[in-house]
Amino acid sequence: MMESIELSNFLISRNRTTNKRKRCEVHCHDKHELYYMQEGSTTYFIDDEIFNVEKGDFVFVPKGILHRTDSGDCKNNARILINFPDSVFQGECRELYPKLCSHPVISVTKEHTEDLEELLEKIEREYKGQEPYRGILIQSCLLELFALLCRHRYERKPQLQPSDQIIYEITSYIGENFSQDISLGEISRRFSISESHLSRKFKAVTGIGINRYITYVRISNAEKLLKGGGVSVAEAARCCGYNDSNYFSMVFQRIQGVTPFQLIRHRKEEENA
Repeated sequence: MMESIELSNFLISRNRTTNKRKRCEVHCHDKHELYYMQEGSTTYFIDDEIFNVEKGDFVFVPKGILHRTDSGDCKNNARILINFPDSVFQGECRELYPKLCSHPVISVTKEHTEDLEELLEKIEREYKGQEPYRGILIQSCLLELFALLCRHRYERKPQLQPSDQIIYEITSYIGENFSQDISLGEISRRFSISESHLSRKFKAVTGIGINRYITYVRISNAEKLLKGGGVSVAEAARCCGYNDSNYFSMVFQRIQGVTPFQLIRHRKEEENA
């Protein structure tokens, strides 16, 4: 039997900006995120990819994945955001998860947008209300929403500004080589771009400095290794470009809020529960 969602682990919110650029810093969550672009457009930075998100698009961001938005020149935006736990994907519904992960930005045709917006409004009403069985109804509506997104989605290739393409190539390079000795200097030489220009351009597009980004990518991948099991803290450190496991542990705790050892202990407790 499917368990209803714990409302304490669920959040739905709206945000509207008028005559103002909307930006958020690079961050990640311990819950999954579904973003709906109700009005306007934004640039969505997800892990090592950059996407243009337009009105009517949905964005699915798995938990633990670095992401950021920047509306740029579009200064009138409205979005709906839902954060929810793993428990939503239970039983046969688990097959929806890899489908949603297969491409972060989900575009649907206008003929289906109205039905999806009605589901979002129903979820929001139940979340804000006090009627019994709210968790069951929210769970049901979420799964219907995900199933319809998987059924009606069509993939739209990211359309980047030509001047941003080099940053996309660099983030892809970092994502493929984070275990190596990479740095601002090494990347600037490889891509034939000055360090100062690269630093400014990278931060303008992604919202984060390149060295900080490399650190986030390394720690994010280390977290995946440790959660997957079978590796020690020292092994995870080496696999993610750190020769000093003590320094790695310090950086990991600063970013994730827990030490690698605490993460391993928590994983084992969940496995034994």
